[in-house]
Amino acid sequence: MSIRPEEIKVVPRGPEPGGWGGAYRAFGETLRGLRTTMARVFDTPVTIQYPEEKTPVYPRFRGRHKLHKFEDSDLEKCVGCSLCAAACPAECIRVVAAENIPGERVSAGERYAAVYEINLSRCIFCGYCEMACPFDAITMGHDYEMADYNRGDLIFTKEMLLAEPIERTPLRGEGE
Repeated sequence: MSIRPEEIKVVPRGPEPGGWGGAYRAFGETLRGLRTTMARVFDTPVTIQYPEEKTPVYPRFRGRHKLHKFEDSDLEKCVGCSLCAAACPAECIRVVAAENIPGERVSAGERYAAVYEINLSRCIFCGYCEMACPFDAITMGHDYEMADYNRGDLIFTKEMLLAEPIERTPLRGEGE
């Protein structure tokens, strides 16, 4: 199969690189970059004094996990079904269920979570545990200050998850 000369289409091209045309374009792009730089030179720097001023987070931010209790009673919402552990792609949730004793009820269901642990060093904060829970027992709050020096301290137990965090991180308002 051969190509005939009349079938060849000539594509118009720009000027050859180099020369006066290339220098003109490079100078124009340099001036455009300098215009962007000069527009920012006289802006005042924005510095947030971190421990005193906290950066607001978006309302959909997923931070520290929280386990909840019913408001009207002291019963936990978690019934130890382990759906959150099954939904977790990082396998960082450990739930050990136990049976409720009629005189000493811990949750509203037949069972409760005797052990509930989340290894935050493995957690990817995807929110699947929150979506999988049919009782809204676990939610993800807006707290992002969870750094620690030891990995063992990043394993949050049931008692730690039931407790309220010490300080709240402000929510970012609309338009910010």
